[in-house]
Amino acid sequence: MRVAFFGVGAVCSVISTLLCEQSSKNLKNCVEFLFIVRDEKKARLHFYKNSELLENSKFLEVSSFEEIFHHPIKYKKELENYDIFINSSTPSYNIEIMNLALEFNSNYVDLASDIYKDEVIDSLKFEQQKLEQEFKNKNLFALINLGVSPGITNFLIGERINSLQNLPYEVKITKLELNLLEEIQSKKLIFSWSPKVAIDELAFSPIFFKKNNPKIIEPFSKSKFYKFPYFRNVVEVYPVFQEELISLKQSFPQIENLKLNIGGNELELMKNLYQLNLFSNKYCYEDENEKISINSIIKNIVPKMKSPEIIEDYIKKKTIKYAEFSAIADIYLEISHPDKKKKIKSIESIGLSFSKYPELLKTPYSGSTYVSYPTGIGAGILIFYSYMKKELLNGVILSENLPKIFGNSVNDIIKRELSSYKINIYNLIK
Repeated sequence: MRVAFFGVGAVCSVISTLLCEQSSKNLKNCVEFLFIVRDEKKARLHFYKNSELLENSKFLEVSSFEEIFHHPIKYKKELENYDIFINSSTPSYNIEIMNLALEFNSNYVDLASDIYKDEVIDSLKFEQQKLEQEFKNKNLFALINLGVSPGITNFLIGERINSLQNLPYEVKITKLELNLLEEIQSKKLIFSWSPKVAIDELAFSPIFFKKNNPKIIEPFSKSKFYKFPYFRNVVEVYPVFQEELISLKQSFPQIENLKLNIGGNELELMKNLYQLNLFSNKYCYEDENEKISINSIIKNIVPKMKSPEIIEDYIKKKTIKYAEFSAIADIYLEISHPDKKKKIKSIESIGLSFSKYPELLKTPYSGSTYVSYPTGIGAGILIFYSYMKKELLNGVILSENLPKIFGNSVNDIIKRELSSYKINIYNLIK
Protein backbone atom coordinates (compact mmCIF):
# COMPACT_ATOMS: atom_id res chain seq x y z
CA MET A 1 0.00 0.00 0.00
CA ARG A 2 1.46 3.35 -1.07
CA VAL A 3 -0.08 6.62 0.13
CA ALA A 4 0.74 10.25 -0.75
CA PHE A 5 -0.33 13.05 1.60
CA PHE A 6 -0.63 16.66 0.52
CA GLY A 7 0.14 18.62 3.66
CA VAL A 8 1.18 17.36 7.09
CA GLY A 9 -0.51 18.29 10.35
CA ALA A 10 -2.08 16.76 13.45
CA VAL A 11 -4.71 14.72 11.55
CA CYS A 12 -2.24 13.52 8.91
CA SER A 13 0.12 12.12 11.55
CA VAL A 14 -2.76 10.17 13.15
CA ILE A 15 -4.02 8.78 9.81
CA SER A 16 -0.55 7.68 8.69
CA THR A 17 0.21 6.03 12.04
CA LEU A 18 -3.09 4.13 11.95
CA LEU A 19 -2.62 3.04 8.32
CA CYS A 20 0.80 1.68 9.21
CA GLU A 21 -0.63 -0.28 12.16
CA GLN A 22 -3.56 -1.66 10.15
CA SER A 23 -1.35 -2.61 7.22
CA SER A 24 1.18 -4.39 9.45
CA LYS A 25 -1.66 -6.29 11.16
CA ASN A 26 -3.73 -7.22 8.10
CA LEU A 27 -1.39 -7.09 5.11
CA LYS A 28 1.79 -8.08 6.99
CA ASN A 29 3.75 -5.20 5.48
CA CYS A 30 4.22 -1.51 6.13
CA VAL A 31 2.77 1.37 4.15
CA GLU A 32 5.05 3.47 1.97
CA PHE A 33 4.34 7.17 2.47
CA LEU A 34 5.08 10.30 0.49
CA PHE A 35 4.53 13.59 2.33
CA ILE A 36 4.27 16.61 0.04
CA VAL A 37 5.00 19.69 2.14
CA ARG A 38 6.19 23.27 2.03
CA ASP A 39 8.50 22.87 5.03
CA GLU A 40 9.98 19.41 5.64
CA LYS A 41 11.61 20.32 8.95
CA LYS A 42 8.33 21.58 10.36
CA ALA A 43 6.42 18.58 8.98
CA ARG A 44 8.78 16.08 10.63
CA LEU A 45 7.92 17.55 14.06
CA HIS A 46 4.51 15.85 13.82
CA PHE A 47 6.21 12.44 13.81
CA TYR A 48 8.49 12.86 16.79
CA LYS A 49 6.88 9.75 18.38
CA ASN A 50 6.80 7.83 15.08
CA SER A 51 10.41 7.59 13.89
CA GLU A 52 9.82 4.03 12.63
CA LEU A 53 7.09 5.26 10.28
CA LEU A 54 9.53 7.69 8.66
CA GLU A 55 11.83 4.80 7.71
CA ASN A 56 9.33 3.96 4.93
CA SER A 57 8.57 7.58 4.07
CA LYS A 58 9.72 10.19 1.60
CA PHE A 59 9.27 13.95 1.71
CA LEU A 60 8.77 16.15 -1.31
CA GLU A 61 9.32 19.80 -0.38
CA VAL A 62 7.85 22.40 -2.73
CA SER A 63 7.48 26.16 -2.39
CA SER A 64 3.75 25.79 -3.20
CA PHE A 65 1.39 23.00 -4.26
CA GLU A 66 0.58 25.04 -7.37
CA GLU A 67 3.96 24.02 -8.78
CA ILE A 68 2.71 20.43 -8.92
CA PHE A 69 -0.82 21.31 -10.03
CA HIS A 70 0.45 23.34 -13.00
CA HIS A 71 3.32 21.01 -14.00
CA PRO A 72 2.32 17.44 -13.02
CA ILE A 73 4.54 15.76 -15.60
CA LYS A 74 7.57 17.39 -14.01
CA TYR A 75 6.79 15.38 -10.84
CA LYS A 76 5.89 12.11 -12.55
CA LYS A 77 8.81 10.21 -11.02
CA GLU A 78 7.81 11.24 -7.49
CA LEU A 79 4.01 10.80 -7.82
CA GLU A 80 3.47 7.72 -9.98
CA ASN A 81 2.39 4.33 -8.59
CA TYR A 82 0.67 5.58 -5.43
CA ASP A 83 -2.58 3.87 -4.43
CA ILE A 84 -4.18 6.87 -2.71
CA PHE A 85 -3.70 10.64 -2.78
CA ILE A 86 -4.94 12.27 0.45
CA ASN A 87 -5.62 15.97 0.79
CA SER A 88 -4.76 16.67 4.44
CA SER A 89 -4.34 20.35 3.68
CA THR A 90 -7.00 23.00 2.98
CA PRO A 91 -10.25 22.04 1.16
CA SER A 92 -9.46 24.71 -1.46
CA TYR A 93 -7.02 22.17 -2.99
CA ASN A 94 -9.58 19.36 -3.36
CA ILE A 95 -10.24 19.69 -7.09
CA GLU A 96 -6.58 20.15 -8.05
CA ILE A 97 -5.51 17.07 -6.07
CA MET A 98 -8.41 15.07 -7.51
CA ASN A 99 -7.21 15.97 -11.00
CA LEU A 100 -3.71 14.83 -10.03
CA ALA A 101 -5.14 11.53 -8.78
CA LEU A 102 -6.84 11.02 -12.14
CA GLU A 103 -3.62 11.95 -13.95
CA PHE A 104 -1.65 9.32 -12.02
CA ASN A 105 -4.44 6.69 -11.74
CA SER A 106 -4.67 6.98 -7.97
CA ASN A 107 -7.65 6.82 -5.63
CA TYR A 108 -8.44 9.97 -3.66
CA VAL A 109 -9.46 11.05 -0.13
CA ASP A 110 -10.18 14.41 1.49
CA LEU A 111 -11.31 15.45 4.96
CA ALA A 112 -13.56 18.46 4.30
CA SER A 113 -15.16 20.56 1.58
CA ASP A 114 -15.33 24.24 0.74
CA ILE A 115 -19.09 24.63 1.20
CA TYR A 116 -19.59 28.31 1.96
CA LYS A 117 -20.38 29.18 -1.65
CA ASP A 118 -23.71 29.97 -3.28
CA GLU A 119 -23.29 27.27 -5.94
CA VAL A 120 -22.78 24.57 -3.29
CA ILE A 121 -25.65 25.73 -1.09
CA ASP A 122 -28.05 26.17 -4.01
CA SER A 123 -27.28 22.80 -5.57
CA LEU A 124 -26.60 20.83 -2.37
CA LYS A 125 -23.72 19.24 -4.26
CA PHE A 126 -20.06 19.22 -3.33
CA GLU A 127 -17.54 20.54 -5.85
CA GLN A 128 -15.77 17.17 -5.85
CA GLN A 129 -18.86 15.49 -7.28
CA LYS A 130 -18.25 17.21 -10.61
CA LEU A 131 -15.53 14.58 -11.19
CA GLU A 132 -17.81 11.63 -10.44
CA GLN A 133 -17.80 10.24 -14.00
CA GLU A 134 -14.04 10.68 -14.47
CA PHE A 135 -13.35 8.51 -11.40
CA LYS A 136 -15.91 5.93 -12.50
CA ASN A 137 -14.38 5.77 -15.98
CA LYS A 138 -11.00 4.90 -14.45
CA ASN A 139 -12.54 2.56 -11.84
CA LEU A 140 -11.09 4.68 -9.03
CA PHE A 141 -12.74 5.80 -5.80
CA ALA A 142 -12.84 9.27 -4.26
CA LEU A 143 -13.88 9.36 -0.60
CA ILE A 144 -14.82 12.88 0.41
CA ASN A 145 -15.43 14.59 3.78
CA LEU A 146 -13.81 11.77 5.70
CA GLY A 147 -12.97 11.96 9.38
CA VAL A 148 -15.05 11.87 12.54
CA SER A 149 -17.82 14.35 11.68
CA PRO A 150 -18.48 14.26 8.82
CA GLY A 151 -17.07 10.80 8.27
CA ILE A 152 -17.62 8.14 10.93
CA THR A 153 -20.78 9.91 12.16
CA ASN A 154 -22.28 9.75 8.67
CA PHE A 155 -21.09 6.14 8.34
CA LEU A 156 -22.96 5.14 11.54
CA ILE A 157 -26.06 7.08 10.45
CA GLY A 158 -25.98 5.45 7.02
CA GLU A 159 -25.65 1.98 8.54
CA ARG A 160 -28.64 2.52 10.82
CA ILE A 161 -30.87 4.04 8.13
CA ASN A 162 -29.99 1.16 5.80
CA SER A 163 -31.03 -1.38 8.46
CA LEU A 164 -34.28 0.50 9.13
CA GLN A 165 -35.18 0.23 5.46
CA ASN A 166 -34.91 -3.57 5.72
CA LEU A 167 -37.42 -3.97 8.58
CA PRO A 168 -40.64 -5.94 7.89
CA TYR A 169 -42.84 -2.90 8.60
CA GLU A 170 -42.99 0.67 7.38
CA VAL A 171 -40.66 3.12 9.12
CA LYS A 172 -40.62 6.83 8.39
CA ILE A 173 -37.78 9.07 9.56
CA THR A 174 -39.46 12.34 10.48
CA LYS A 175 -36.36 14.17 11.73
CA LEU A 176 -32.63 13.75 12.17
CA GLU A 177 -30.59 15.97 14.49
CA LEU A 178 -26.84 15.62 14.88
CA ASN A 179 -25.34 17.10 18.06
CA LEU A 180 -21.59 17.61 18.49
CA LEU A 181 -19.68 18.29 21.71
CA GLU A 182 -16.23 19.93 21.74
CA GLU A 183 -15.21 20.36 25.36
CA ILE A 184 -11.78 21.11 26.79
CA GLN A 185 -10.95 22.20 30.31
CA SER A 186 -7.46 23.67 30.65
CA LYS A 187 -5.44 26.26 32.53
CA LYS A 188 -4.55 27.98 29.25
CA LEU A 189 -6.53 28.96 26.16
CA ILE A 190 -5.88 26.04 23.80
CA PHE A 191 -7.49 25.57 20.40
CA SER A 192 -7.92 22.04 19.08
CA TRP A 193 -8.50 23.28 15.52
CA SER A 194 -7.44 26.26 13.44
CA PRO A 195 -9.05 29.40 14.94
CA LYS A 196 -9.01 31.05 11.49
CA VAL A 197 -11.08 28.24 9.98
CA ALA A 198 -13.41 28.12 12.98
CA ILE A 199 -14.13 31.85 12.85
CA ASP A 200 -15.08 31.65 9.16
CA GLU A 201 -17.34 28.64 9.75
CA LEU A 202 -19.11 29.97 12.84
CA ALA A 203 -19.62 33.45 11.40
CA PHE A 204 -21.57 31.88 8.51
CA SER A 205 -25.33 32.00 9.04
CA PRO A 206 -26.52 28.51 10.04
CA ILE A 207 -28.81 26.62 7.69
CA PHE A 208 -31.09 23.71 8.60
CA PHE A 209 -33.94 21.94 6.81
CA LYS A 210 -37.56 22.09 7.98
CA LYS A 211 -40.13 20.25 5.85
CA ASN A 212 -37.50 20.11 3.09
CA ASN A 213 -37.10 23.89 3.05
CA PRO A 214 -33.75 25.45 4.00
CA LYS A 215 -34.02 27.86 6.93
CA ILE A 216 -31.36 30.50 7.60
CA ILE A 217 -30.88 31.98 11.07
CA GLU A 218 -28.49 34.27 12.93
CA PRO A 219 -25.29 32.61 14.26
CA PHE A 220 -25.58 31.41 17.88
CA SER A 221 -29.36 31.79 17.92
CA LYS A 222 -32.12 29.21 18.58
CA SER A 223 -29.99 27.22 20.98
CA LYS A 224 -31.22 24.31 23.07
CA PHE A 225 -29.88 22.24 25.97
CA TYR A 226 -28.68 18.72 25.24
CA LYS A 227 -27.47 15.85 27.43
CA PHE A 228 -24.64 13.94 25.79
CA PRO A 229 -24.17 10.31 26.86
CA TYR A 230 -21.36 9.84 29.41
CA PHE A 231 -20.79 13.63 29.73
CA ARG A 232 -21.68 14.85 33.21
CA ASN A 233 -23.18 18.24 32.32
CA VAL A 234 -26.09 19.44 30.20
CA VAL A 235 -24.71 21.47 27.28
CA GLU A 236 -26.15 24.40 25.36
CA VAL A 237 -25.84 23.63 21.65
CA TYR A 238 -26.17 25.99 18.67
CA PRO A 239 -27.18 25.33 15.05
CA VAL A 240 -24.32 25.48 12.53
CA PHE A 241 -23.93 24.65 8.85
CA GLN A 242 -21.39 21.97 7.94
CA GLU A 243 -20.80 19.26 5.34
CA GLU A 244 -22.92 16.71 7.22
CA LEU A 245 -26.16 18.47 6.31
CA ILE A 246 -25.46 18.65 2.57
CA SER A 247 -24.28 15.05 2.56
CA LEU A 248 -27.20 13.58 4.51
CA LYS A 249 -29.80 15.61 2.62
CA GLN A 250 -28.35 14.40 -0.64
CA SER A 251 -28.18 10.73 0.39
CA PHE A 252 -31.53 10.63 2.22
CA PRO A 253 -33.87 13.15 0.53
CA GLN A 254 -36.85 11.49 2.22
CA ILE A 255 -35.81 13.03 5.56
CA GLU A 256 -37.65 16.35 5.63
CA ASN A 257 -36.13 17.80 8.83
CA LEU A 258 -32.35 17.97 9.33
CA LYS A 259 -30.29 20.01 11.77
CA LEU A 260 -26.72 20.08 13.10
CA ASN A 261 -25.87 21.59 16.50
CA ILE A 262 -22.55 22.12 18.26
CA GLY A 263 -21.81 22.89 21.91
CA GLY A 264 -18.97 22.97 24.42
CA ASN A 265 -16.74 25.59 25.98
CA GLU A 266 -14.77 26.19 22.76
CA LEU A 267 -18.05 27.21 21.13
CA GLU A 268 -18.91 29.44 24.08
CA LEU A 269 -15.65 31.35 23.54
CA MET A 270 -16.50 31.84 19.86
CA LYS A 271 -20.01 32.97 20.79
CA ASN A 272 -18.56 35.65 23.06
CA LEU A 273 -16.26 36.90 20.29
CA TYR A 274 -19.19 36.99 17.86
CA GLN A 275 -21.46 38.87 20.27
CA LEU A 276 -18.69 41.42 20.83
CA ASN A 277 -18.78 41.95 17.04
CA LEU A 278 -15.18 40.74 16.72
CA PHE A 279 -16.02 38.60 13.68
CA SER A 280 -16.92 41.76 11.76
CA ASN A 281 -15.36 42.33 8.34
CA LYS A 282 -15.77 46.07 8.78
CA TYR A 283 -12.50 47.88 8.15
CA CYS A 284 -11.00 49.61 11.18
CA TYR A 285 -7.99 50.83 9.19
CA GLU A 286 -7.79 51.62 5.52
CA ASP A 287 -5.38 53.39 3.19
CA GLU A 288 -4.41 53.04 -0.45
CA ASN A 289 -2.09 50.09 0.27
CA GLU A 290 -3.78 48.16 3.05
CA LYS A 291 -7.14 47.33 4.60
CA ILE A 292 -7.43 45.83 8.07
CA SER A 293 -10.71 44.48 9.46
CA ILE A 294 -11.59 43.56 13.03
CA ASN A 295 -11.98 39.96 11.85
CA SER A 296 -8.43 39.88 10.45
CA ILE A 297 -6.98 41.28 13.69
CA ILE A 298 -8.71 38.63 15.80
CA LYS A 299 -7.52 35.85 13.49
CA ASN A 300 -3.94 37.03 13.92
CA ILE A 301 -3.92 37.55 17.69
CA VAL A 302 -5.79 34.46 18.94
CA PRO A 303 -3.43 31.64 20.03
CA LYS A 304 -2.30 29.40 17.21
CA MET A 305 -2.53 25.60 17.32
CA LYS A 306 0.27 24.11 19.39
CA SER A 307 2.82 21.52 18.24
CA PRO A 308 2.36 17.86 19.30
CA GLU A 309 5.26 18.13 21.77
CA ILE A 310 3.66 21.11 23.51
CA ILE A 311 0.27 19.37 23.62
CA GLU A 312 1.91 16.29 25.15
CA ASP A 313 3.62 18.49 27.74
CA TYR A 314 0.29 20.16 28.57
CA ILE A 315 -1.24 16.75 29.32
CA LYS A 316 1.74 15.59 31.41
CA LYS A 317 1.63 18.76 33.51
CA LYS A 318 -2.19 18.65 33.71
CA THR A 319 -2.47 22.03 31.97
CA ILE A 320 -5.17 20.19 30.00
CA LYS A 321 -7.35 18.67 32.71
CA TYR A 322 -10.11 17.12 30.63
CA ALA A 323 -11.24 16.94 27.01
CA GLU A 324 -14.04 15.18 25.16
CA PHE A 325 -15.40 14.98 21.66
CA SER A 326 -18.85 13.50 21.14
CA ALA A 327 -21.20 13.19 18.16
CA ILE A 328 -24.74 11.87 18.67
CA ALA A 329 -27.42 11.61 15.97
CA ASP A 330 -31.02 11.48 17.15
CA ILE A 331 -33.19 9.76 14.53
CA TYR A 332 -36.91 10.44 15.07
CA LEU A 333 -39.03 7.54 13.81
CA GLU A 334 -42.69 6.93 13.05
CA ILE A 335 -43.38 3.18 12.86
CA SER A 336 -46.49 1.75 11.21
CA HIS A 337 -47.02 -1.71 12.71
CA PRO A 338 -48.98 -4.06 10.39
CA ASP A 339 -51.25 -5.27 13.24
CA LYS A 340 -52.04 -1.83 14.59
CA LYS A 341 -53.61 1.23 13.05
CA LYS A 342 -51.81 3.44 15.54
CA LYS A 343 -48.36 4.73 14.61
CA ILE A 344 -45.60 4.29 17.15
CA LYS A 345 -43.08 7.10 17.64
CA SER A 346 -39.56 6.54 18.95
CA ILE A 347 -36.07 8.03 18.87
CA GLU A 348 -32.92 6.09 18.07
CA SER A 349 -29.66 7.70 19.16
CA ILE A 350 -26.40 6.59 17.59
CA GLY A 351 -22.93 8.05 17.61
CA LEU A 352 -19.57 8.06 19.31
CA SER A 353 -17.49 9.75 21.97
CA PHE A 354 -13.83 10.05 22.87
CA SER A 355 -12.82 11.11 26.37
CA LYS A 356 -9.80 8.96 27.29
CA TYR A 357 -7.47 11.74 26.25
CA PRO A 358 -4.71 11.35 28.90
CA GLU A 359 -4.30 7.68 27.92
CA LEU A 360 -2.81 8.74 24.58
CA LEU A 361 0.43 9.55 26.42
CA LYS A 362 1.28 5.84 26.37
CA THR A 363 0.75 5.49 22.62
CA PRO A 364 2.32 6.69 19.34
CA TYR A 365 -0.60 9.16 19.15
CA SER A 366 0.65 11.22 22.09
CA GLY A 367 0.53 14.92 21.22
CA SER A 368 -2.68 14.67 19.19
CA THR A 369 -5.53 16.96 20.14
CA TYR A 370 -8.81 15.53 21.40
CA VAL A 371 -10.34 16.39 17.99
CA SER A 372 -7.47 15.44 15.64
CA TYR A 373 -7.18 11.99 17.25
CA PRO A 374 -10.76 10.73 16.62
CA THR A 375 -10.77 12.52 13.25
CA GLY A 376 -7.59 10.75 12.13
CA ILE A 377 -8.65 7.38 13.58
CA GLY A 378 -12.05 7.58 11.90
CA ALA A 379 -10.59 8.63 8.55
CA GLY A 380 -7.78 6.08 8.72
CA ILE A 381 -10.07 3.12 9.42
CA LEU A 382 -12.47 4.05 6.62
CA ILE A 383 -9.55 4.60 4.22
CA PHE A 384 -7.96 1.26 5.06
CA TYR A 385 -11.12 -0.83 4.65
CA SER A 386 -12.08 1.07 1.51
CA TYR A 387 -8.68 0.14 0.09
CA MET A 388 -9.21 -3.50 1.16
CA LYS A 389 -12.57 -3.47 -0.65
CA LYS A 390 -11.52 -1.24 -3.54
CA GLU A 391 -12.98 -3.62 -6.12
CA LEU A 392 -16.45 -2.61 -4.81
CA LEU A 393 -15.85 1.14 -4.98
CA ASN A 394 -15.69 3.65 -7.79
CA GLY A 395 -16.71 7.24 -8.31
CA VAL A 396 -17.16 9.95 -5.66
CA ILE A 397 -18.50 8.34 -2.47
CA LEU A 398 -20.08 9.87 0.64
CA SER A 399 -19.30 8.00 3.87
CA GLU A 400 -22.97 7.31 4.75
CA ASN A 401 -23.18 5.18 1.60
CA LEU A 402 -20.24 2.94 2.53
CA PRO A 403 -22.18 0.62 4.92
CA LYS A 404 -24.49 -0.57 2.15
CA ILE A 405 -21.49 -1.29 -0.07
CA PHE A 406 -19.38 -2.99 2.63
CA GLY A 407 -22.06 -5.23 4.17
CA ASN A 408 -22.64 -6.22 7.79
CA SER A 409 -19.42 -8.14 8.46
CA VAL A 410 -17.09 -5.32 7.38
CA ASN A 411 -19.28 -2.73 9.13
CA ASP A 412 -18.94 -4.70 12.38
CA ILE A 413 -15.16 -4.91 11.96
CA ILE A 414 -14.95 -1.14 11.48
CA LYS A 415 -16.92 -0.49 14.68
CA ARG A 416 -14.77 -2.98 16.61
CA GLU A 417 -11.62 -1.29 15.34
CA LEU A 418 -12.93 2.10 16.47
CA SER A 419 -13.57 0.68 19.94
CA SER A 420 -10.05 -0.75 20.08
CA TYR A 421 -8.74 2.81 19.64
CA LYS A 422 -10.64 4.06 22.73
CA ILE A 423 -13.60 5.47 20.78
CA ASN A 424 -16.96 4.59 22.34
CA ILE A 425 -19.78 3.61 19.98
CA TYR A 426 -23.22 4.59 21.27
CA ASN A 427 -26.59 3.11 20.31
CA LEU A 428 -29.84 3.53 22.24
CA ILE A 429 -33.57 3.33 21.50
CA LYS A 430 -35.50 5.89 23.56
